[in-house]
Amino acid sequence: MNDLFEEVQKIAPQAQFYIRGNRVKILTSVEDVVRVADIVKRYGFNHIESVCGTDYPNNSIIELVYIVGSVKEDLKSKVIMLGSRIPRDNPVFPTLINIWPGAYFHEREEYEMLGIRFEGHPKLAKLLLPDDWDDIPPLRKEFHVKKWGAIEREDSGLKIERAVLHNPPPKCTPTPSDFKKVKTPDFLHRFQEALEVPEYDTLGRQLFQWVKKDDRSIAISFGIQHPGSGHMRLVLGVDGDIITEVEPDIGYVHRGKEKMCEYKNYFQNIPQLERPTVHDSCGMLFPYVLAVEDLLDISDKVPERAKYLRIIMAEFNRLLNHTYWLAIMGIFTGHSTMFMWAMGDRELIIDAAQRLCGARVTFAYFVPGGVRNDAPDGWSDYVLKICDKFESRINKYREMYFENPVFLDRTVGVGVLRKQDAIDLGIVGPALRASGVNSDTRKDEPYSLYDTIDFDVPVMNEGDSYARCMVSYMEMYQSLRIIRQAVNKMKPGPVRYHFRGRIRGREGEAYARTEAARGSLSFYIISDGKEKPYRVKISPPSFRNLLAGVKKLLPGHRVADVPVIHWSLNYWAVEADR
Repeated sequence: MNDLFEEVQKIAPQAQFYIRGNRVKILTSVEDVVRVADIVKRYGFNHIESVCGTDYPNNSIIELVYIVGSVKEDLKSKVIMLGSRIPRDNPVFPTLINIWPGAYFHEREEYEMLGIRFEGHPKLAKLLLPDDWDDIPPLRKEFHVKKWGAIEREDSGLKIERAVLHNPPPKCTPTPSDFKKVKTPDFLHRFQEALEVPEYDTLGRQLFQWVKKDDRSIAISFGIQHPGSGHMRLVLGVDGDIITEVEPDIGYVHRGKEKMCEYKNYFQNIPQLERPTVHDSCGMLFPYVLAVEDLLDISDKVPERAKYLRIIMAEFNRLLNHTYWLAIMGIFTGHSTMFMWAMGDRELIIDAAQRLCGARVTFAYFVPGGVRNDAPDGWSDYVLKICDKFESRINKYREMYFENPVFLDRTVGVGVLRKQDAIDLGIVGPALRASGVNSDTRKDEPYSLYDTIDFDVPVMNEGDSYARCMVSYMEMYQSLRIIRQAVNKMKPGPVRYHFRGRIRGREGEAYARTEAARGSLSFYIISDGKEKPYRVKISPPSFRNLLAGVKKLLPGHRVADVPVIHWSLNYWAVEADR
């Protein structure tokens, strides 16, 4: 790394370096940032993970950093954060998509959320926010989340009286005017008016123009009503039934999770943060609690038993995610038996998790300092029996589904993602490993005692939809292998570090990443020393995979291939939208 620092200082003498463990932060001037980024890329940091802007109104600046990792063996455990501080009254920054193409949609997100204009970006437009959003960028500190109270209800035409306990109101006879208010509230009138305003990209008019390459092609909307789109749509440019261009239209379930984190303390954020991916809730919380523990300086105080319980629950959620994904893939490829088997078999894992956490879906089990509760008596033996039963079931999937001629015809050679493209676009998880890249955060930068467990990382080289499906299938065997070892290694002991007094993180920042079910998932948390985080940036695998993946994979294929290619990337809209 010293060679990198020396090269950076040659062209940017004023560059500042901050080092904490395997995290290196480089802040340079806007004028030098492109040249420094080129050096960082040439040094081997070739895998974009996130782009994060943070508003500092008291200093009249916005700090923007590009968070970049590497798939090179000697750099896998390290992360570079490269950026600059720019004036918040005129936030202009040169686009870095020519260096890291996967930053394409990350930059669009920071544009709409913080108002940063990226010079040279070919299509700088809204991504997650409503088309008619006319308020200030929501991640600016002067934007405050508005509570939905009586005034807002009345403005929308929904005048709802509060209930009175044990004193029901007299029977009310509705009038025609009451129904009119509820049926056509003011916000619908405003939306209707927005349809006629050319400045608003209402219903994706701009997207339709982007995908029409010539007079031969037309634009069609794939979703949002399509059962496979899952609260998102793809605007396709097609020539006949051949796809010529793609623009994802997401944000239908964007709930502002990053902004919500600023209103709650580090513990209160746990239940709401696991909601974006309910069948991988522990995978979503894992990097969050690791980052919080870093800020609280208690990373070395988490009990060993808690770390193994975290591993078991994370792998449970990986199995729950993969079986759910496999069930839907069965529907997409006309194999309803695969849907029924996978949905039924995952109940084995749900039951084991429920006995530990008390819930079937979102567990809120991980907390800073450990886990919420210990396992009940006899649970470990039960888990081992469940693993044996589950493995006997998935053994039958290969002959029934993965060797089925129909499935092979639909997936082999379809949606091929080359190795270098996967790296350049920042693809993660099974989609990355199916293109021949051996990268898994559990191995690259072991956390929570994963380094004490023996397991393999399935990798394939074909890069097609079949390879992506097979990697996910083979990962289920490895998850069972991990769970068995963790259960056998667990020793009796505490499962949680107990805090005293108010919990405040140190001033500074923490960046943690783990291997969630769909791929590498990271949290970048900035603390100002108070009970609530100053900034929380979430980089989920679905956002990184679909937005980069479909634009590269779908052109040249037929419309009928869209569901298979799209779902082979295991995209979850709520996770991407946050």
